Amino acid sequence: MTDGCVFCAILAGEAPAHRVYEDELTIAFLSIHPAAPGHTLLIPREHAPQLWDLSEAAAAGLGRSLRHVASVVTTELELDGMTVFQANGSAGWQSVFHVHFHLVPRMHDDLLVPPWTETLADPLGLDPMAERLRAAFAHERGPLVE
Repeated sequence: MTDGCVFCAILAGEAPAHRVYEDELTIAFLSIHPAAPGHTLLIPREHAPQLWDLSEAAAAGLGRSLRHVASVVTTELELDGMTVFQANGSAGWQSVFHVHFHLVPRMHDDLLVPPWTETLADPLGLDPMAERLRAAFAHERGPLVE
């Protein structure tokens, strides 16, 4: 638990939340600033500011819960779809610095819009970027297996 973290306060029972799911590694609760009815937040019990700060066990548990909670919310609310959103760092639009996923219910006629406009990548920039990232992964864990 980290002082000043609202999600840690929710985990500790020191701040209110409309909890909808809990297991040993995660909890899910309704957003108090919903983009749509049923907007649910999923957090790990482990405090980690950003996704890559999580332990392997917490990350795995978060992935399992994400799949389960998304499925139940989609089925129960009879949704047409769901947008799952996760942000890291203030430049990435993160506002609470405890890893969390937004599960935003979607209907075909809702008024939500994408947060960016798609553009076609410069083909000349993709090869060097892919090579740079492949090299970083190869240095970290060995060469890419194809």
